[in-house]
Amino acid sequence: MPPTSTPVAGNAEVRRLQAGDVEEAARLHRASFPGFFLSSPGERFLREFYRGFLSDETAVTAVARDTSGRLQGVAVGTTQPSGFFSRLLRRRFLGFAPASALAVVRRPSELARLVRGVAYRGGGVGEGALLSSICVAPGDRGAGTGARLMVAWTSEAVRLGATAAHLTTDAVDNDLVRGFYARQGWRATEEFVSAEGRPMIVYAIALGGVARSQSADTSR
Repeated sequence: MPPTSTPVAGNAEVRRLQAGDVEEAARLHRASFPGFFLSSPGERFLREFYRGFLSDETAVTAVARDTSGRLQGVAVGTTQPSGFFSRLLRRRFLGFAPASALAVVRRPSELARLVRGVAYRGGGVGEGALLSSICVAPGDRGAGTGARLMVAWTSEAVRLGATAAHLTTDAVDNDLVRGFYARQGWRATEEFVSAEGRPMIVYAIALGGVARSQSADTSR
C-alpha cells in the first residue's frame, strides 16, 4: 500500500495507520470487542497497543475513513509475529504498565492474561504474516468496509514480502465473522483451545495474486 491515501469504492480511502488514528482506533476496538481481554484495561491500554504498529518495519496496517474523515475500520498485524510482539512489549512496557494497573489491582490474574494477549503470536500455529485484529464501525458493517480493509492489508503484507498469512478467531458462536473470512478467500486450517479455555480456529491464505482478486470482488 503506498504511503499516500488510496481512494476506493464506497466513498472511502484506505491508508496505513498514522499517529492521529490511534485514539479513534482504540475507541473502535473497545466498542467492537467489549468482552475481549485486550479491551478490559480500557482505551489507554489499547492506545499503547496500536502505537506499537506505527514505526515497526514489520507492521502491516490499514485504516479506512470516509470522505468526511470518519474512521470506518482498522486492521493491524505483522509479517514477523514473534519478533514484533517481543519488541512491542519491550518498547511500550512503560506505557502498558500504568495503563493496565487498575485492571490488575482489581484482578491480579489479569496480568498474565494481558501479557499473553499483547504477546500473542498466532497461538503457535499458522505461517507467514499474522492479522492480529480487524474491526469495523457498526454502521459500516455489511457495506464492504471490511473487504476493502482486507484488500489493503493483504496488499501491504505482500509489499513487505509475505507470501502467506494467518489469523485466529473464535470457533464457536462466530458464524458471521467466520463467514466473512471465508468470503475473502481465507480457509480454516486447524483448531485449538486457548489458555483461557476458548475454542479457537485458525484461518490461512496464500498471498500474491490474492489482493488483485479481492479488489476485483469488492468493485463488483
